[in-house]
Amino acid sequence: MPRYSMILGSVVAASLMANAAKADEMKLIMTTIASPSSPISQQTYHEWADRINAQGKGVVQLDVRDGTTLANSANFYDRLLSDVMQISFGSLNYLAGKFTLSEVFALPFVMDTAEQESVVFWRLYKAGLLDSEFDQIVPLFMQAFPPVSMHLAKKPTAPLDTLNGLKFIASGRIPTAVVTKLGGTPLSIPLTDSYQALQRNTADGINFPMAALPDFKLDEVTTYHITAPFGGGPGGVWMSKAKYLSLPPEVRKILDDNSGEKQSRRAGVILDQLQAKVRSDLSTAKGQTVVTLTAEQQKKWNDLLVPLVQSWADTDAAHAKVLAATRELAVQVNAGK
Repeated sequence: MPRYSMILGSVVAASLMANAAKADEMKLIMTTIASPSSPISQQTYHEWADRINAQGKGVVQLDVRDGTTLANSANFYDRLLSDVMQISFGSLNYLAGKFTLSEVFALPFVMDTAEQESVVFWRLYKAGLLDSEFDQIVPLFMQAFPPVSMHLAKKPTAPLDTLNGLKFIASGRIPTAVVTKLGGTPLSIPLTDSYQALQRNTADGINFPMAALPDFKLDEVTTYHITAPFGGGPGGVWMSKAKYLSLPPEVRKILDDNSGEKQSRRAGVILDQLQAKVRSDLSTAKGQTVVTLTAEQQKKWNDLLVPLVQSWADTDAAHAKVLAATRELAVQVNAGK
């Protein structure tokens, strides 16, 4: 009987200790703003969260929520600050007027890949060149988008000389200006409504990262795709600065150990791989055409867009400094540094 009591006591004590550890484990809600079946979500956000959850047992666990129930592209920033969720992916393109320096990644003919952009973005942030913008949120890792492509609902009758006469869905100040400089008419239509706009011919096309085209089924309503370094976009996985600074040291360490430049590069590589796969799939799909600008077209379009890049740099000294640093860092990243 005493032996039974000792065993029972050990079981109870172990149970109490396990419950105490579980009670101390911090839960953080993370939103992906993506479909559960999205390759980007699975290979980047879920993989990252799974890694943290494996290392953080008893300390921190991420509760990943797909979809847009808790947050969407337009409100993720405010929802983070309101602590509706604690971590979220989000595109800064949708936050008009707040992240003007980070718009450098949307400038055309500046960078070529998501990997390059994501690493440069992280290094700009760590160098303090973006401090004026990151006063309320902190990045866990950057996920800059690969250069957008121009996706048309219908194949043009001849190779496009400009976008004259075409209405293009564009999100963000720089992408909108790109469409305008190329002679098109930009349309401000939410991503969630873009499918119907293209299907009903309200819009002739959309400038959008090819990697994410299938996630929103936009490949079903577009048939002609023009690839060129039209500019990417500033995205990433964020926390509110107040929440991040309030984390216990052991929680912050687990997050930090799995974040930063290494994870930013990984996120960019995944996007580039998905971009290449979608392009390959579309190139061989019935009814789809993928073209790259000829050297002559690229020169003409680049010439049309150079004033936009220069105008952005001329905004003030901070913009000029960020563009110069971006170009310098881009060369370093391409050289493997």
